Formats: sequence, C-alpha cells, structure tokens
Amino acid sequence: MAASNKYRPTVIIVGAGLTGLLAAHGLQQNGFRVIVVERESSIDARPREWTMLVHWAMPIFERLVPEHILKDFNDALCNPHLEFNAEIEKLPCYNGITGDLLFASPVPGSRRVSRRRLRALLAQDVDIKWNMSLNSISETENGIKAEFDNGESMEGDYLLGADGASSKVRELLLGPDKARTQGSGFLFATGITNYGDADKVAAIEAKHPVAALMMGTSSVGAVGVLSADNASDKSTWSTFWVKIWRGEPVNLRGQEALDYIRHHTVPLRDVFQSAIDWTPENSHVSVNEMKTWTPVPWDNHGGRVTLAGDAAHPMLIYRGQGFQHSITDVDNYIAVLLRLEAKSNGASTNGTWTTNGALTDSLPSREELMRAHDNEVIKRGATAVKQSLLEAEKSMDIETVKNMLMVTKGHGK
Repeated sequence: MAASNKYRPTVIIVGAGLTGLLAAHGLQQNGFRVIVVERESSIDARPREWTMLVHWAMPIFERLVPEHILKDFNDALCNPHLEFNAEIEKLPCYNGITGDLLFASPVPGSRRVSRRRLRALLAQDVDIKWNMSLNSISETENGIKAEFDNGESMEGDYLLGADGASSKVRELLLGPDKARTQGSGFLFATGITNYGDADKVAAIEAKHPVAALMMGTSSVGAVGVLSADNASDKSTWSTFWVKIWRGEPVNLRGQEALDYIRHHTVPLRDVFQSAIDWTPENSHVSVNEMKTWTPVPWDNHGGRVTLAGDAAHPMLIYRGQGFQHSITDVDNYIAVLLRLEAKSNGASTNGTWTTNGALTDSLPSREELMRAHDNEVIKRGATAVKQSLLEAEKSMDIETVKNMLMVTKGHGK
C-alpha cells in the first residue's frame, strides 16, 4: 500500500542493474521518491549477456513489479513459446563421462530470462541518471549526500548500494581492502551463439527446451535457449553455452576467449562440446574468474545506507541463488523503510527489529532498525556465498556430484 503522507522520502539507488531497478519499482509503489544513478552511459552500454533463473523468489518478484510492466514479463523469457509444466520446470544434469542423465532438479514455477531483456523491461518508469560515477557519500543533518566524479551531488533520505560485485558503495562503507572481492579459483566461460542452423538449435533443445547441465569431468557445461522470437524458424534462435573449470585467472573476450577455451581446457562431451565447436567467429564469448565476497558488518551511516544484491553478497552461479537473494534483499529493504517511515510518523513498530532479535517495548532507533536488517542480509548472504563455493567444488568430480545441494535439496532456499 502506498504511503499517504505528503512528504515523500527520497531513496538514492546506486546501480541500474536488476537489483537497483527492482528496488526502484518496489519503493515507488510504496510512496517513495526514487533516483537511480548509474556509471554506465546507457541501458545498452554493456554488451555482455547471460541468462538467469527466477524460481523460489518469483512470488516476491511479482509483488514488487507494477502490473503494467509485469504483463510484459514474457518478453524477457528465453523461450516464451513453451507450455510450462513439471517437465519443463526442471533442470536436467547429464553425466560428463557416460552421457547418461545424472539427475533432474525440479524448479517449480521457474522461468529463465535474458538479463538484458529483463533489465530493459524494468528500466521503464524509472528515473535513471546515466554517467554518474559515485565518488563519496556523507551524512547530512537530515539524510545522506552522494557526490559524483562529474562534480554533481544529490541528497536523499536513504541510499541503497546495488552496484554489483565490485560495489563502490561497499568500498566507501568498508574501505578498499575489506570490500575487495576474492577470486574463487573457478573460471566461467560463456558464449552467445546464433548458428543460423535449425538442426544445431534442435540438438541443444533436445537436452532440454530451456537449459541443461553436464557435470563430473573436472568441469561443468551448460547449454540452452537464449531467445526464440520466431517459433516456426529455429534457425533464427539464439542459444548459449557455459563452461566452468578450475584454472589460473584470465579475462578474455571474443575470438581470443573462444580460442583459449578450445585449446587450453579439457573438452566436454556430446552437444555440450559441440555447442562450443560450432560457435561462429565474432560471437559474444568471454572467460573470467568468478569472484565472491563474504559479507561483514558495514557502516550504515546512522541507518541511512545499506547494500543489496551482488553489492552485499556476490556468489557463484550455482543453484541460481544470486538473483533470488537479490529479490529477497529488495523486499526486506522496502519493509524496513516502511517501518522507519511509520516510526517517524508516530506509529508503533511493535519493537521487533532489534539487533539481537529480542522483543522490546521501546521503539528502536533508525540505526538499530537498519542494523537488524543488515545483520539478516549478512547472515543469509554469507551462508549462500559459502554454499555456492562448496557446490562448485563438488561439481568437479563425479563421485561428489551426488552430495551437492542441487541434488539433495534442489534449487530451494
């Protein structure tokens, strides 16, 4: 329900990625004024593309997004022509040694989306200021001030750092050493391909109409559909492949990245390797080391500043948990801001947001309320980061794959 008070608190959101844009919509629907600042020059400035699975946080996502935007959600789906059912809403994983099906993880209600198309959808109706590279933040008498490299500044009641794994906000809150991400030792390669060949697309789709995995040979592979605009002509479809392995850190793009994968990594098998072999020149290919950061308490500037999404807990891609936790972060953040505004307007907060989780008859301060919120993000995020690293380790050996959470507990929380 939108706030009824005449004064609309202003939230500055740093980062126009999915987390920042989702937060903008949720806050706007609850009566807040939102300004999103982004260091990139436009929505299309970053050409890199990947897919994301929305699953256990889908009900929260649907609540945060306005109905008129949510109705176009199918535009972001990788394959919108499917009749979604229990078979489609599974993620199969094949044995990298025998080629047999290892397991199929049920992901009920899940949808795989294009990151770029979903971002474009969520950018609607949001005030985004581009070319705004954050330089500093400071407390004011009644709020928070952000200053930028171009000499501009702005003030708001709150500031949310949603600026990704290499978050500038996190660096300002903790210092560069404590805020620095750590290399995982696992390399991540992806290729976005348009083969112009319906048979090749069909070979990928045969593993699964959405996406499929391969594990157990010191590397992980994945293939799937990225876009399927013309249902009757699969030669026009775009597909993707992924490869993960242990290795020395490299950061490569384009043909150089593709050549590295072909000549310096152990081949996968079946269509998981064919997808790489078929990759045309000038395809979007990249290789880089996946990085993480285990969250620790940060300075919330008297309850005015916090972090969300990859800025708060960058993790490996295993079990598709990253975006689910980002969505949860946004939902919890909006809830605590609504409590803070209710408190400032004289309403009771029921005393439930205390730093140690105990009930109290006294009204907690803004800093205490936000610290309790931050502590929950930190605890939940640290657990997810650790789990993602353990999943990566177990995915490299056919004998330990069976012990993965993906196998024993699926893709749930």
